[in-house]
Amino acid sequence: MFWRTHEGMDARQVYRWQWLRCVLINKWAMGLPHINTPLRKRLLRAGGITIGEGGFIGMDGWFEECYPHRVIIGDNVTISFRVTLVAHGPRRTEDMRIIIEDGVYIGCNTTVLAGVTIGEGARIGAGSVVTRDIPPHVVAAGVPCRVLREV
Repeated sequence: MFWRTHEGMDARQVYRWQWLRCVLINKWAMGLPHINTPLRKRLLRAGGITIGEGGFIGMDGWFEECYPHRVIIGDNVTISFRVTLVAHGPRRTEDMRIIIEDGVYIGCNTTVLAGVTIGEGARIGAGSVVTRDIPPHVVAAGVPCRVLREV
């Protein structure tokens, strides 16, 4: 869409359409009742977030609105209630994208920071703060999030 953010934009251009993305992503989509997952996904996609097929996205979370193209969610991903995805900020990393691969489960009240990849089939415990990459097929939890065991 014409109002999506791109890396080459200056600050004025980035924030020009942020209010619309905020309304689409964090007001309408995340405020829908939990039974409206297909509509929530359509609104998140319209806001610029890449989302695969299947899965579930819970309500009352906060997803990246400044750089929504940095958030990539795979197929059959379950994201519980009140999850926060932050793909910007002072972190010094080459790649600020958040990549959530296929079949991941993210528990409620979890925060995922910029530059993180969560591997296929990983399980993230509730209340975790994911600050680094999580390998595939593991159970991870804590603040900061660390691997507890393999699945």
